[in-house]
Amino acid sequence: MADTIINKLEAWFMDDNSGVEQFVEDFAKAHKDVFELDAEEHKQEYMTIYIDFQKKFETKLEAFLSENNVSHEAFLEECHKHQSGVDAGFGIVDVLLATLEFDVFMQMMLDAKTRF
Repeated sequence: MADTIINKLEAWFMDDNSGVEQFVEDFAKAHKDVFELDAEEHKQEYMTIYIDFQKKFETKLEAFLSENNVSHEAFLEECHKHQSGVDAGFGIVDVLLATLEFDVFMQMMLDAKTRF
């Protein structure tokens, strides 16, 4: 099961049809103007937007799990197994976790501000 759900997660995350990449891009485009490139301190509004992003992303992830008949517990167990495996490296589980980190989110928003 570990390989199967992790492989499905990677395919879902990277597949243009799943909408994950498009979701991230659309979210960044919609909120990029709030962010300041040269700000020395983060505004409280950044955290509010980050929490909104987390909730929406988690909703997409929960839909993926439901579509694949995988419980949260089984998914977490498989992610832990994958991360501690012999060939763990930096894989899709790490990408998924990084997506939900504030620093990565901030970089994504600042990149969007300069890109779009």
